[in-house]
Amino acid sequence: MSCEFCQSELPAGALFCGECGNAVSRKPLAPAPLETPPPAAEHFAPVATGEPETTSTKIVPRVEGVNLSELFESSPQEPAPTPRFATEKELSSVLSFTITLGSGESVELTRSGLLGRMPAPTDGEEFEHLIVVTDPGRSVSKTHLELGVENDELWVADRNSGNGSIIREPGVVPRRAQPGTRYPVVRGTRIDIGDLHLTIS
Repeated sequence: MSCEFCQSELPAGALFCGECGNAVSRKPLAPAPLETPPPAAEHFAPVATGEPETTSTKIVPRVEGVNLSELFESSPQEPAPTPRFATEKELSSVLSFTITLGSGESVELTRSGLLGRMPAPTDGEEFEHLIVVTDPGRSVSKTHLELGVENDELWVADRNSGNGSIIREPGVVPRRAQPGTRYPVVRGTRIDIGDLHLTIS
């Protein structure tokens, strides 16, 4: 280490020159650059090689006066479905009547049913409901009454019962049902079967 003015040799760490007395200048040391980790591989920008890519825009000319119906004339067209209306039979199957016994039990009837202590259809007969009536006195026959829905109406027919069936419609004189005959009845009708009864609503 030497003095910048008189070129005298100075000991290491001297602040002033011993010969000329001038201060020894010290240049500040530049800070060492911080080491930063290299970026992740996916962050490297691609290196461009060769000529830069250029994009071209294709302009499609406007076509006027085209008949769209001709373009789609060959495509298959499905005809619109014809609206279907329910038949009277289907409507009657949706309509329901409530059969309420004197004991408070009730059954929703939409097509047909047999009522009695032990109702049983004959060969070839099919019924929607078999309505069992509890009658310790046995005034109700095993198969006492038949019920059915037709043309939005409920009808009843006595099945040759021992004590018969009496139809009591609102505002109408009560009548005894003849076995095998169908009687249309309205809601609110009461039917006596032996010592018991049921109502239709």
